[in-house]
Amino acid sequence: MLNSTLCNAIRLALMGGLALSGQTAMAAENEGGQAKNEKEIERIVTTGSRIGRAEIEGPSPVVVMTAEDIEAKGFSNVFEAIQSLSSATGDTQGQGYTNSFTPNAETANLRGMGANRTLVLLNGRRVANYPRAFNGENNVFNLSTISAAAISRIEILTGGSSAVYGSDAIAGVVNIITKTNVEDTTVRLRHSTTDQGGGDSNKFSITGGFSEGDLSLTYALEYSQQDMLRGYERDWLDDFNDGPATEEEPEYQRVNSRSIMAATYDGGFTYLHPDEFGNNLCDQWSGYELSERPSRGFYCGRDSTGDGSYINDREHLSLYTNLTWQLNAEHEFFAEALYWDSEAENRGGYGISWGTDRLPEGIAIADQWVWDATNDRYLFMQRTFSEEEVGDVNGHFEDEMLYAATGFRGTILEDWSYEVSLSHSASDNFEYENLIASDKAMDYFLGQPVAGTTNEFNPDFDLFWRPLDAQGRNAIVEVNDSKADASVTTINASLTGTAFELPSGEVDFAVALEWSSEDYQIKLDPRTLDKSRGWGNGLTGTEGEGERDRYGMALEFRVPITEQLQANIAGRYDYYDDETEVDGAFTYQLGLEYRPLDELLIRANYGTTFRAPDIHQVFAGPSGFYQGFTDYWLESKCVQIVTGQDTGLSQAENDAIAYQCDMDSAGKLKEGQRYQGTRTGNKGLKEETGYSATLGFVWSITDEVDFIADVYRIRIEDKVESWDTDHFFRTEAACRNGQSDNQALCDDVLNRIKRFDADAPNVGLTVNTAHTTYINQSLSEQTGFDMNLKAGFDLGDYGQLDIDLKYTHVLEVVNQEFPGDEIDKEYRDSWLNNDFRSRWDNKFGWRKDDWIVQLQQTRLGSSWNYEDPDPDRNPADDRRALAARMAPWLVYNLGITYVVNDNHNVKFGVNNLRDSKARSDESYIGGDPWFNRARYPVTTAIMGRSFSLEWIARF
Repeated sequence: MLNSTLCNAIRLALMGGLALSGQTAMAAENEGGQAKNEKEIERIVTTGSRIGRAEIEGPSPVVVMTAEDIEAKGFSNVFEAIQSLSSATGDTQGQGYTNSFTPNAETANLRGMGANRTLVLLNGRRVANYPRAFNGENNVFNLSTISAAAISRIEILTGGSSAVYGSDAIAGVVNIITKTNVEDTTVRLRHSTTDQGGGDSNKFSITGGFSEGDLSLTYALEYSQQDMLRGYERDWLDDFNDGPATEEEPEYQRVNSRSIMAATYDGGFTYLHPDEFGNNLCDQWSGYELSERPSRGFYCGRDSTGDGSYINDREHLSLYTNLTWQLNAEHEFFAEALYWDSEAENRGGYGISWGTDRLPEGIAIADQWVWDATNDRYLFMQRTFSEEEVGDVNGHFEDEMLYAATGFRGTILEDWSYEVSLSHSASDNFEYENLIASDKAMDYFLGQPVAGTTNEFNPDFDLFWRPLDAQGRNAIVEVNDSKADASVTTINASLTGTAFELPSGEVDFAVALEWSSEDYQIKLDPRTLDKSRGWGNGLTGTEGEGERDRYGMALEFRVPITEQLQANIAGRYDYYDDETEVDGAFTYQLGLEYRPLDELLIRANYGTTFRAPDIHQVFAGPSGFYQGFTDYWLESKCVQIVTGQDTGLSQAENDAIAYQCDMDSAGKLKEGQRYQGTRTGNKGLKEETGYSATLGFVWSITDEVDFIADVYRIRIEDKVESWDTDHFFRTEAACRNGQSDNQALCDDVLNRIKRFDADAPNVGLTVNTAHTTYINQSLSEQTGFDMNLKAGFDLGDYGQLDIDLKYTHVLEVVNQEFPGDEIDKEYRDSWLNNDFRSRWDNKFGWRKDDWIVQLQQTRLGSSWNYEDPDPDRNPADDRRALAARMAPWLVYNLGITYVVNDNHNVKFGVNNLRDSKARSDESYIGGDPWFNRARYPVTTAIMGRSFSLEWIARF
């Protein structure tokens, strides 16, 4: 065990929540340079020493992942590293979500509290969020923007810490520490390929630096390239028969997707046979064939399974530099910058589409049909245009991020450390793709409306039923482009040191002042939200623009009560200068450290938390989206119709509803329901509040073995969410059925939901549109525990064995959608909960002579399937608990390094060693890849077993 003076120095450095921007950077791992004084040497050496962890752990659990850890686990970027944490139990999105609002961003979701409730810092400073809204709702940080070459380590605080960091630090804090004081040069070349082909990637990086007198410069350059991986490149994703459902199950896909189809309505939805318009028309297109959907008819179709991409085609370029200038023995100037540039492409499917259900507003009958005046009938038309017809059908994404910080730090009054810094971070995004212009396609295929009408046409079926030529492409194809930007500018000032001395020891303090200004803007193509024009695929989106300032002041003390007991006390006040109801918020935190033995730390921490609404939730402009839902009112009427009860409706309304009902199953509809939603920001939002608490211990059992266990609880009240869809339509059903006595609520909800008229063909009385907003609505509380066993054993002639086992288990999740609703204490096991109950993150390492072998194991716990065990359930009853849980999923990564000599290493890696596929769910109705992509990491599950070879040289 090292002396107590050294331990106090470490604790003072780690105490740094408040002064983290300065102290963490100064304590960053030395990558080869010589320290400038003995105090700095002490801080650096302890990073990799064998000091019992009970002596350097604090009151809050912190996970530290070094650059070496990231490499050893087989990860190539920050996103993969954070996603592997045992505490990352929540669902997330990445490049596998090709049709999301943010298909080129990758995020973290600690504790399942949401990607926007984990604060990401770079060297202790805030950085600009991804400029587009995650899920069209939230502001999140894109982990892709930080290159692995620049990282020294990542520190993850898995709990709330608003009293130290301010808003957003509810579920955790991810602080990415970059390299400093590098004097050698490291070059890395890496190539990766997959066992089944596709998805190849390459990476080149160079990290170096030099010191000249009082000047030190560190730099890192990284370039990476990744090939697109499409579903058809996997033999289990190239045919709809690859799905896990059997022919006897309702989820089994029996038909091709509708590529070219015309239909009419005559008491039912009926396809018009292509032969009505010519012979063998489907053969004009490669990959199309005459297809049939039983009960509806024939069309030109295609098995579209595997057409879309799961891994983006991407190129990243990143440049990082850090400069320090020792002005004298007490003061230092520093400057650092990080620039990241990315170009990416994805593929949403086989081509781009148009249909009469996507005509300009006010044209289509029931938002679906036109009147075919030539043949005197309702007409629905739908087409997918292939790459051969319209050219490039990929989505394109261009992203840039710039972070720069400068300031002074040093020592005043002999032993007080200070830092003053100015930082600025900006993120820009530009996206574009070819799409069908809805109004132009209407003119091209339908012509002008019959005189005196708006929805009667004489369609040109010859044009519709033949491949699009160059003239047609020029007539109807346009480029949809949009841009977004976000920035944050921050001024920080901090002071840390020893305030005074008690008989039991020194009282350390930290004080910090912070000012921050944040802004963002999302500008869509003018056509996207223009309902008089629109896009052929119905594309919608979210716009927004706003800015706000924030002021923060924080104070922290570390007080030794006795030689064995210490208290950590923090308080912070944040004031928001914006148009919301937040204004100011005070949070506090109390931590206790009790060391009855040198080898044992017993710790507890409690802190209040707050979170201001995301800037987009406040300033979002009119935004659109499409969403599936359960139509509780329609289902309740189906129960009455099928069982012969009085619905209280007219005969025309009963007939319209009966057309939607599954007459063989009371309360079930024949088709899944989907509505077009609109949403705007809400300047009347107030802050989220709550608390975070932990209780645990750190035990250095021997010099080789450490064991850590912590129980945690995180609670959030007034959680800001878009109005919950399920609750929204439950409320509507209760209001329409006279089961609610809250007239004001009913008036509001019924005014927001618009249903089709009863005589609307095919869609009578179904939901057409619904308007929602963001509200402070829900309560969420999670209780669980984390455990970590870390051991290192000297095996003598057999080498060195290292073991690091991390386990997280969620014990309880409490949920309440709205104040006054029943509190669901069983939400952890609810089918509505998409998060995992448990996760393992284990690492095994063996080293002997010139060989290093690392094995990484990730285990995702069991999860619900989508099966409904009671198909005859009454929809008025509470939603069912699902029938079965799918088994846990285990993935192994193997890395073997050969140390050629002091300057050269060669590493061979195998990721997903067993070629493990995500748990396929035969009851999943979302189509390929037949598992929930928010639950399992797509890059691993789809890519399968992959191999990498890396050469590392140091000069």
